[in-house]
Amino acid sequence: MLKSIILPVACCLVLAPDTTLAQCAGSGSNLVAPYASNSSNKGVMFNITATNTVTIFCFDANLPALSIGGYEIYYRSGTYVGSETNAAGWTLLGSAGSILSIGLNEETPLTIPVNLIMTAGQTYGFYITASNPILSTGLLTTSNAGYGTINSNADISILGGAGITYPFGTVTANRSFNGTVRYAPGVVLPVTFKDFNASSMNQFALLEWRMESEANTNFYSIERSSDGTNWEEIIITEASEGDGSSAHLYQEIDYNPQEGINYYRLSQTDNDGNRVDLQTVSWKKVTDFSEGELNAFPNPGKEVVRIFANSAELKELQVFNAMGQNISENIEIRNYNGYSELHFGQSKPGLVIVKAKTLSKRLMIE
Repeated sequence: MLKSIILPVACCLVLAPDTTLAQCAGSGSNLVAPYASNSSNKGVMFNITATNTVTIFCFDANLPALSIGGYEIYYRSGTYVGSETNAAGWTLLGSAGSILSIGLNEETPLTIPVNLIMTAGQTYGFYITASNPILSTGLLTTSNAGYGTINSNADISILGGAGITYPFGTVTANRSFNGTVRYAPGVVLPVTFKDFNASSMNQFALLEWRMESEANTNFYSIERSSDGTNWEEIIITEASEGDGSSAHLYQEIDYNPQEGINYYRLSQTDNDGNRVDLQTVSWKKVTDFSEGELNAFPNPGKEVVRIFANSAELKELQVFNAMGQNISENIEIRNYNGYSELHFGQSKPGLVIVKAKTLSKRLMIE
């Protein structure tokens, strides 16, 4: 496994120190939007407004009896009203492949970590939805008379509600969320998580996550699953050696993804051995790689850099220095299925240009 790239970034999610709380096991503070279903929808949007600063850990929801399906949770800063069909206005918090309903009008935990800080006076919109095309009824809801407060306590209020077809489709107004918001008052840990993404790099998965701060963090781990239920740990990455107060970007590659949909779950383990699941994302393996892409990982690089492109492009790989001189003979080039490795050894050429058959890429060697 290549060492992770760690780069400064801008940041908004904060981790909970207690794994039990972060996994929706039922402890900690909570507020219930009544489980009093008389309607159903594929998904539901609603608002949460914070009276005091809180950390939202996760949700339970009212799922159809005897159902099992995949679910996704999105959020946006500000109200959902006016953005019901605007997918670009929402951020995916995570997904889970197979959630089994506990029963009608019961609290079924959604195994998707939220770990979101809300400051006093702030409103966030949330969108919880079934993602399975065959699961026509994803969430049970309650018909209401219009936008209003569903329930509230001294810390937060649950407001509004609209049924939504997947994804960000037809809107059915006046449908209240049935569920439990699990949270803790205040900011629970000075470790701030921004996002976790999976994207294609040839037929491999590029996994990236951003931390705004990471005091008391030992390492991160990534697990992979084909169904969102059975997990296999595939990557362990040491935390930055900095003081823990600065932002970092981490990158890793899954070189052996499974055919079809892959679920990736990112976790953080602190120096005391406590683990928190941060976010789960899904990614589909790409088998038809574009002719027009040339990617390098890591970049900046050190002794070894991997180049990803179509196999026809990789057959004619050359490396030039900043003066335009061909330095390929000084670099060991190893070819594999779907990528090539450039071994620079102890040389530090600085900026180089990697040229394939028709493509090129700037690469910094430190």
